[in-house]
Amino acid sequence: MISDIKQFLGKYGFQPNHLLGQNFLLNQLTLEKIVEAAEIKKTDQVLEIGSGIGNLTQLIAEQAEFVLAVEKDDRYFPILKDQLGVHLKSHTKTPKSESNVELIFDDVMRFNFQELLKPGYKVVANIPYYITGKIVEMLLVAKNKPSRIVLLMQKEVAERIVAPVGELSILAISVQLFAEPKIIGIVPKTDFYPVPKVDSAILVLDILEKPRYQVDQKEFFKIIKAAFSGKRKQIHNTLKNNLKLDPEVVSELLKSAKVDPKMRPQELSLEQWHQLYKSLDKTI
Repeated sequence: MISDIKQFLGKYGFQPNHLLGQNFLLNQLTLEKIVEAAEIKKTDQVLEIGSGIGNLTQLIAEQAEFVLAVEKDDRYFPILKDQLGVHLKSHTKTPKSESNVELIFDDVMRFNFQELLKPGYKVVANIPYYITGKIVEMLLVAKNKPSRIVLLMQKEVAERIVAPVGELSILAISVQLFAEPKIIGIVPKTDFYPVPKVDSAILVLDILEKPRYQVDQKEFFKIIKAAFSGKRKQIHNTLKNNLKLDPEVVSELLKSAKVDPKMRPQELSLEQWHQLYKSLDKTI
């Protein structure tokens, strides 16, 4: 446990990079709660995105069979080497039996981590706010998908992901198509250094064995994006205007999908989006 973060970082001459979203979680109980939520077994492999100072990595390594830690900023290496100790597989003169962390310095959005992990692996990460959506999408559409994802992310984004019908967004639809999301805890901004502007939440995504509905994702989200480009407007108007469809055609399609033409995009359920997709797919 790090008692004085400024002194700790000063030892290594490390200054957090605001542009990379480097905010360190210091609350030990919250770190333990994140790992507990992943339900890591001794046979599990875990992908950690953004190891940072290694306090979360260390806890994961104590429970998992293997940890693939992908960190973009190689300035962390001296810190991680000290924090992980015998758990670090690479860069140790005599690997110990406890060595189970492979540390890779690369951009996880470009690095092909899927080939290094067996199916059913888990993901645990404290991810930068500015790339949350991209990371979630990457994991959900990966060929080798994880079984569970535990993310510490901006509270507002987590709440959008678990939103009910009536408050759905493109992000919520894209996640709920592939996973069962739930928020298991709120983390105040004061638990971080440097202190961010907003609170965070611990989001758990249990990945479904197959999507709730079988769709051509490109066409499915083409329809959804067209509708949400005017989300405060009624759906018959957004589809007509953004997909360039004849008003009578739109009316028939909505009727076939049993969707009220006066509904707004956020009011449709995932099932209704699927029905609309099936009706529209033959038209656009």
